[in-house]
Amino acid sequence: MAYIGLKHPVFAPITNEPANGFPVYGAGLIVGHAIAANVSIELSDSKLPADDMVVEIDNSFTSGTITTGIDDLSDDALKIWLGQKAATLNGVATIRSAAGYEAPNGGFGYYRVRKKNGVRSYRALWYYKTKWGMPSEDASTKPDGAIEWQTPEVEGTIMTAQDADNSWRDMATFTTESDAVAWLNELANIGEPANKSNLSAAIASAQALDPETYTSISWVDVANSLAEAVEVAAMASPSQARVDAAESLLEAAVAALVTRV
Repeated sequence: MAYIGLKHPVFAPITNEPANGFPVYGAGLIVGHAIAANVSIELSDSKLPADDMVVEIDNSFTSGTITTGIDDLSDDALKIWLGQKAATLNGVATIRSAAGYEAPNGGFGYYRVRKKNGVRSYRALWYYKTKWGMPSEDASTKPDGAIEWQTPEVEGTIMTAQDADNSWRDMATFTTESDAVAWLNELANIGEPANKSNLSAAIASAQALDPETYTSISWVDVANSLAEAVEVAAMASPSQARVDAAESLLEAAVAALVTRV
């Protein structure tokens, strides 16, 4: 297995961090075209010596860093990702940097292209909580007319969520590139909001049914699909495909109900 590509870096600012749960994110964005993403993880590496030997080792996650190469930093990326602010100077719109400005905590993700036995797959990664800093800048003229590409490297700190396990990253592998993109876009709240009206109607209709009217076996599918539909409806930015699939699954389960005799 080898990785042969890196694409679709996304970021979404955290709007709420519930205790014992995962962060809630606001509207995110694609921060640019990815050039590199280098991750360094720090472990506690704490050893307990006893009887002239090490009897316990704790090598749990403590923190980490991501160094991300991006082709360019757009105005939106500077504001949403790095915490800079829109301003004006002499009547001209600017992006202002100031000592008092601070980048927001937020989720960050991207996907890598894998190839094994000639088959491609797409491994997407989502870091629950990160904090980024403004990159250093290097500028130079074209030497002897030759082009020297100058691209920013942005460094972020990886932190844990406040769930019971202190989760810091999730990974998912997809067989299609579009599925990897859709998963990341959902997490980062990117794209047009899905129309949930038909799903909401299907949920209301199913919730109005009386389980005692139907056989237990047939009701199990309705209960499971209803729980899934409610979860999708509660998502901040599910894809339209996910919403439609949840609606279809619920409607099929309701249609298959068997009335008790």
